[in-house]
Amino acid sequence: MNIIAFGLPYASYFNPIFDANLEGINLSTYIAMDIFVEGSMRGIFSMLFGAGFLLFITKPDADEDLVRGLYFRRTVLLILIGVFNAYILVWPGDILFTYGVAGLLLYVFRHYSAKKLALISGIIFAFLAILHTASHMGSRGLREEVLEIEALPASIELNEVQQQKLAEWDTFLDQQLFTPELVEQDLQIRKGGYIETFQFLVPFNLIIQTVGLVASGLWDALAMMLLGMAFMKWGIFNASRSMKFYLGMFVIGFGTGLPINYFEVNAFVSSGFEIYWEAASRPTYDLGRLLVAIGYIGLIMMICKSGVLHLLRSALASVGQMALTNYLSQSLICNAIFMGWGFNLLGELDRFQIYYVVLGVWLFQLIVSPIWLRYFRFGPAEWLWRSLTYKNKQQWRLQAD
Repeated sequence: MNIIAFGLPYASYFNPIFDANLEGINLSTYIAMDIFVEGSMRGIFSMLFGAGFLLFITKPDADEDLVRGLYFRRTVLLILIGVFNAYILVWPGDILFTYGVAGLLLYVFRHYSAKKLALISGIIFAFLAILHTASHMGSRGLREEVLEIEALPASIELNEVQQQKLAEWDTFLDQQLFTPELVEQDLQIRKGGYIETFQFLVPFNLIIQTVGLVASGLWDALAMMLLGMAFMKWGIFNASRSMKFYLGMFVIGFGTGLPINYFEVNAFVSSGFEIYWEAASRPTYDLGRLLVAIGYIGLIMMICKSGVLHLLRSALASVGQMALTNYLSQSLICNAIFMGWGFNLLGELDRFQIYYVVLGVWLFQLIVSPIWLRYFRFGPAEWLWRSLTYKNKQQWRLQAD
């Protein structure tokens, strides 16, 4: 889903109404991605990070003080890498900063049972549902009041309260980059030079990494990470459960999650893409994406246990082994393709065409990652991360020079 924020106005990531063309295959593409992908892939990524944190924290027969020091150094480094990705690689959608901050909190839960981890995760999800519902009701109520005011005859002079409501709505849209003027400004600046884009995004990155982090981003990541830790302790991620168990995850996850997602996107489209039906304002948003994520995990684990698609699984494993490098390289590649200092394709492709870029990037990484790991133990970013974590230059090549 991140590709939309690279290839279209940032506002289009949240609301497709800002696409230059939202008809036919473009609308179908949006609906399909919103039902099957939105939030779920990020959820899986977050759960895997939580599982990875747990593996690092609970190394057997290791000195706990040593592991604690390494863990916090590693996590702070991840925060700094996130800052680099957000500011230097000019990607405000960076998730590493949030993961790093959440990782600092995860240490507290390292010895919790799987049941307690899942319970705390559920409490956080309930809290997020309350926030989403409040956002939905608040923005919907304000929008309906504004529509009533705008429907008044032009001859009627607005009172102070009505003028204030209109001002509140305009301010709300400005904060979301949801005015035609701001959308055009976004496109023009990012189609310009690097310095202009950097300066344009600094305030947005600051808001995302402060207000946005505390308001929702941190809790979103933390809930999924804690659940990922629980799944790891339950043996779900190491394929130790039965095929029947994973089939249950797949059927229940997709069977309940996809209808929820369909209801949400149908309400959004039917409303004419009103802002109060965007993802962050959907009361059942986290429930739907969590269930679909569980469905995908069940499907993936069934494939792993069955032994089919060996070549693809091997390539995906290599991509995962170089996850940090591949994540950062996606920022570099997409900037080169879409930004003004690259091929300048920002706003030039339709929504459905942008996913051809996704296919190309994935094919590139599926091919390059296994080849790279034939000669090197780590990806470049992983090597740097490990070297700084252990304060020791790690052996990079599989065979010493």
